[in-house]
Amino acid sequence: MPEKPSLKVGLLALKQKNYPQAIAHLEIISQQETLKQKLKAKMGLIVAYERTKQIDKAITLCRNLTKISNDEIQAFAHRHLKELLKQYPPNNPKKSTIPAPKPPPLPPPKQQNIKTGFVPFYPTSEQNASAKNNQKPSQKNINLSNINNSVKNSSQPSDIVKHNQSNQNDIDTEKNQTQPLSTEINNSNSKPSNQPHKKSTDIATETDKPSPKIIWRQAGRAKGGRQLKSPNLTLFWLEKILVGASLYWLSLTILKLTLDITNDFLVWLPYFQPIQIFYRDPTRNFIIFLTVLFVFSPWLIDGLLTLGYGLQNLPTTTLINYSKEANKLLRSFCQKRKIQKIKLKILPIDVPIAFSYGWLPRFFRIVVSQGLLDKLAEDEIATIYAREISHVKNGDFLLMSIATLMLQIPYTIYWQLTFWADWVLDFVERGLPDFLPEFIKSCLPILVSGFRVLAAIISTPSYGLYWLLKLPILWLSRRRVYYSDRLACNLTGNPNGLTRAILKITIGMANDIQNQGKIRNLLESFELLMPVGISQAITVGSICSHNNFASIFNWDITNPYRHWLAINDSHPLLGERLKILSLYANFWQLETELNLENINANAIEKNQLSRNQQEKYLTTPSFNLQKLLLQGAPFFGMLIGVLFTGLFWLIGGISSAVGLWRLDWLWGDISILVGSLAIGFSIGILIRINHFFPDIKPAKILQNPNLLELLTDPETLPLDSQPIQLKGQLLGKSGISNLLGQNLILQTTEGLIKLHYSSQLGPIGNLWPTITNHGDLVGKSITVTGWWRRGAIPWIDIHNLKGDSGKSLNNGHPVWSTIVACIFSIWGVYMIYIGRF
Repeated sequence: MPEKPSLKVGLLALKQKNYPQAIAHLEIISQQETLKQKLKAKMGLIVAYERTKQIDKAITLCRNLTKISNDEIQAFAHRHLKELLKQYPPNNPKKSTIPAPKPPPLPPPKQQNIKTGFVPFYPTSEQNASAKNNQKPSQKNINLSNINNSVKNSSQPSDIVKHNQSNQNDIDTEKNQTQPLSTEINNSNSKPSNQPHKKSTDIATETDKPSPKIIWRQAGRAKGGRQLKSPNLTLFWLEKILVGASLYWLSLTILKLTLDITNDFLVWLPYFQPIQIFYRDPTRNFIIFLTVLFVFSPWLIDGLLTLGYGLQNLPTTTLINYSKEANKLLRSFCQKRKIQKIKLKILPIDVPIAFSYGWLPRFFRIVVSQGLLDKLAEDEIATIYAREISHVKNGDFLLMSIATLMLQIPYTIYWQLTFWADWVLDFVERGLPDFLPEFIKSCLPILVSGFRVLAAIISTPSYGLYWLLKLPILWLSRRRVYYSDRLACNLTGNPNGLTRAILKITIGMANDIQNQGKIRNLLESFELLMPVGISQAITVGSICSHNNFASIFNWDITNPYRHWLAINDSHPLLGERLKILSLYANFWQLETELNLENINANAIEKNQLSRNQQEKYLTTPSFNLQKLLLQGAPFFGMLIGVLFTGLFWLIGGISSAVGLWRLDWLWGDISILVGSLAIGFSIGILIRINHFFPDIKPAKILQNPNLLELLTDPETLPLDSQPIQLKGQLLGKSGISNLLGQNLILQTTEGLIKLHYSSQLGPIGNLWPTITNHGDLVGKSITVTGWWRRGAIPWIDIHNLKGDSGKSLNNGHPVWSTIVACIFSIWGVYMIYIGRF
């Protein structure tokens, strides 16, 4: 390891054929310096690795450079990659399932001025000769005299945006490098270059700050010996039975209610007749339908993933090239279960994800993405496969598979309808062909508008149904994560590897949102099956690229209300989960990947907090029941309503027993129960509303505050409404798919924050695009003023959203919360008065 690594010394050593010295210098420069120097160092490393027969590393670097948005650099990388694969076909370490991009055309032989300042290793005059001599790499002449003049312009802001993929794919490079101390992974937070509304001045401003790095400790793993005690799964099986029964009852109730509402609506319409079959009890047919779904669920999910997302088979040989340990785990699992083999699948996307499904071990599937194989190290890939295998032993994959398949029905209706509705509108707006008759041209826009209205009417409740059906599964989804993590550590003895894998998946998800400008449908619809929830990855994954982990996970570990606030999440709190993994590492007496033991002291040291802030961190947060009751006032109000109902029923029962006929009607009256629930809910909203939506005064607004400090306050609740103002870019889906404003994210220079928006006209206003038009601001720079909420998932309740063009949207959440409370209260009193539900 050189004491003072230097790019100049490394290139000189490369020219003098002192390859070990060149590699020692260039490896450090390729990880620590600016983008311009990184590119120079990586170019030199490719040649040095080739000369020292480190073909795996040379090929990996070539693959990374092929993704650079620069013709000359791509030409260099493709040429070397082609020669290496041709000369060393048996030693090709990775055969990607994603087709490699076609190399760009080489510059003309006489071209002298290169825009980027990049000079290939092989001068253009020698290209033909080098192609003929590609079987003799040792005889190639390497011209390094101009390398210090190359890549001069690659440090400009626009080039930084284009090269953001190179930073993300450094994970793939460093995965194959053996470093004695640590591995550094670059995670670019720059904006994607394909954003149509992005101004060059904005990009320059946001990318002036160099991209930080995450330094992994590469903490070790257990070498055998003791294992963690296997948990008692009896309670877990009871929980699965209760969750399955709840899902069945809820879905059947929704089906019956839908059939009744449909017939009532048809009766109300003139000239229509109700559908007689809808009056029949659908229970038997519904059970048959669920049975068919359960039996054919593996193949149905296969088909959905293939048609919608390009699912492919993953050959075992390819998996071996990425992780021999993962293949060994799968082979051992199949031998113990006496099955031939598990079907391995892969999705050709860059975001690192993994999930599994099936209903018998022999029909079990494990799906990973190409991004997971590229971004995770060999042992980390094995821990993820171990997690998926553990679902079979725990038996939770049966219920989770059928539940996920049921959720795909409303979600697929939602995203397919919205996709085609936006597509036909775009087709009409681009201009109709001239050969179409005039009457078709005049009628088609009307038909398109009608189709879009119909799509909005169907897709919106479909999306709501998707979220409603998720509610019974959330408890099981969180619980199974703890069991799978524990068993994965027992199978691999590598809790530190699983820690790194979870964090890299979290960071990769956040980076994918920034690159795509929205959340992929796949990540949202299959969230329950994934190692990390997409909702919790939004902010945490984007902040991880900027700050230490101990500060980020302070709230997850120390907040006394955290378990109550995570009740609507699909995954347990990430910080608490990683803390448990560190305890597993302590069990094996290993150094932990993350230091979460004294998390508050770490937060003070890293963030240089004031004395008052230090006292808050060092004081153990106390559980304040009154504060929690106020936070959950609407739901506790419903609980109080249930208690009053029980009291009234008791009075009715006693009256009936003693012969007081004037009060015996109270016994078992369901209208009292429903009315009390509605009244209790409305009173809870009214009690909480002033605390939840305090007046926003200019003097109290935090202007572009430090996001980390907001995240790490250990006692904060969503009730602690801090007025805040932030600037950034609005991300999210556009068109009808985001009609409810359910997918809006603010991208700032520090990270991503989820936004909650409600039209001034309430839910009705959200369904009327001409009133909201928040989709017009997607992809543009905005200023958000609102209330900061710190819960299990941080978010901002929007008060005002203003674009640079002057367009402004105001939030009607406080007003409509009051209106909803009044409606529920009146409705509850009316039901009790008429005695009918």
